[in-house]
Order: sequence, then C-alpha cells, then structure tokens
Amino acid sequence: MSSSGLILAIETSNPGTGGPGSSAGVAIGRLVGPNQPPAILGVESLLTVARHEDDLMPAIDRLFRSARVSPKGLARVAVSVGPGGFTSLRVACAAGKMIAEAIGARCVAVPSALVVAARAQEPGRRAAFGVALAAKEQSAWVTVFEHGAWESGPVPVGRIMSAADLLDQKLTILIADRFLPESMRAAMIRLGGTIIEPVFEPAACLELATRLPDIEPALLLPLYPREPEAVTLWRRRPGAP
Repeated sequence: MSSSGLILAIETSNPGTGGPGSSAGVAIGRLVGPNQPPAILGVESLLTVARHEDDLMPAIDRLFRSARVSPKGLARVAVSVGPGGFTSLRVACAAGKMIAEAIGARCVAVPSALVVAARAQEPGRRAAFGVALAAKEQSAWVTVFEHGAWESGPVPVGRIMSAADLLDQKLTILIADRFLPESMRAAMIRLGGTIIEPVFEPAACLELATRLPDIEPALLLPLYPREPEAVTLWRRRPGAP
C-alpha cells in the first residue's frame, strides 16, 4: 500500500445496533507510512433522515469540507463490509466503488468484526473473545479473536455459529448486540461468560485500513453471511431454478 495520500473510511454496516460510542459515519485520514495507522483528519456522523433518503454522500461532502482536503487526494477508500444491514452494506459498497472509480483510488474491504474488535475494551483485551453479528433465528456470524494474535497475525475468518458452537468454543467473552438469540445468551450464561455491546466507529475502520490489502473497486463487495431473503423466497417458488 502506498505511504502517501488520503484514505476515506465508511462505517455504516450496523446502523442503530451498537452500544455507547457507536456512530454510523465516515472518517478521513492521511497515510503516514507503511504499516502505520493513518493520521485522522476528521470524522463525520450520518444524520438521521427520512426513510427514503440517505445521508452518506452529504456526510462525505461535509467531511471533506470540515477537514479542508480535496477528494482528488484520495488514495484509498475503506468500507466496513459486514456482516450487517443488507441495504446499508449495499449503499456503502456502491458509494465506495463510485468514489474510488471516479478518483482513481483503490478500495479496502474491512470486515465489520475487526472494527468491533479494534474498540473492544477490558475485559475483551485480556483473553480470546468472539464478535457476533448478523443474528438470525438461532444463529449468528461469529468471529473468534485469539488474545493478541489477531493484532499482528492473519485476519480471523468468521462463520455461522449456534449456541452449541459457542459451548464448543468455550468462549467466555462475546461482543454482541441486542439481537443475539436467547439460546446463545443462555450458552454464554452456562459458560459463566460476559456479553459486551459492540462499538461501530468510522475511525476504527480508518485505522484498520492500512493493515489490509487494497483491491480494485470492482472487487469491493458486501460480506453476506447468508443467502439474501429475497433469493431464498425466489428459490421456494414453484418452478424456480
């Protein structure tokens, strides 16, 4: 990754589901050197707007104006790609691609679990912990982070887990929102574990971007843990392929 230029981060993956400190929004920073976090120049939260509107592009415009930098200086566009809200991920990835293509920048796909892990507070830093996202019915997409190893080693890969999987993992710390299935909450109680609310923060997405490879804008895609509901319903139709 180039050590010069600006990097824009978009974190709108799980709007309205995080704990205190969470904010759907965007951040801008300047790359200062290889494998170093960018210098943060500004952060802008998305405003609550009518359902048929979206504040992402206006927020990006406000961000560049307040930071007094030009979009022409962008080298990278980092997007928190999920798992998360179906529409919010599509909008974020589409905006990231469009901006990168227009400027000639590259993209960085940041798993949303890493954004959460980067803001994990004690006791999450003292032991291995899991981040549960995209809960549905009796399962969730869980990424397990070994104590200390994920900050310097390979990026952990999540998978769909149930309460039985949590018991097998013997996790004692789980970062999860209010939608975590009751069976998985019960499993954590059985383990004597702690459930912590996640924090989604655009500055964390920005900081992580320099640790991950950059890609062509066309390759920036949302991370969907399951087949979209519309596709599932289509497959159930009589005669559907």
